Amino acid sequence: MDGSAQAADLHEEIRRLRVRVSGLSTAALEGGAREAVREALARLADLTAEGRPVPDLGDRVLADQLAVLLSDCLPEYGAAETTTARGLDIARELRRALP
Repeated sequence: MDGSAQAADLHEEIRRLRVRVSGLSTAALEGGAREAVREALARLADLTAEGRPVPDLGDRVLADQLAVLLSDCLPEYGAAETTTARGLDIARELRRALP
């Protein structure tokens, strides 16, 4: 898959995850979804933010934090093709792990 196709796929994953994470119930969050999202955020921070910790700002902004860190994996934000591919993998893994 070429870089532009990966970028398009990542844009779609960002949209899907924003909707899915925003719609998680309290029960789903307490049932492990919160930890899955926080783990994905940490992996993305390692990839694009030099490992700086992602602050825990509460459940209301999880989708926004995820969208921002995934956007940092896009070529239009200066990411290399390998970073886009890895960000796409992280996004897909998270989407599949969520209820």
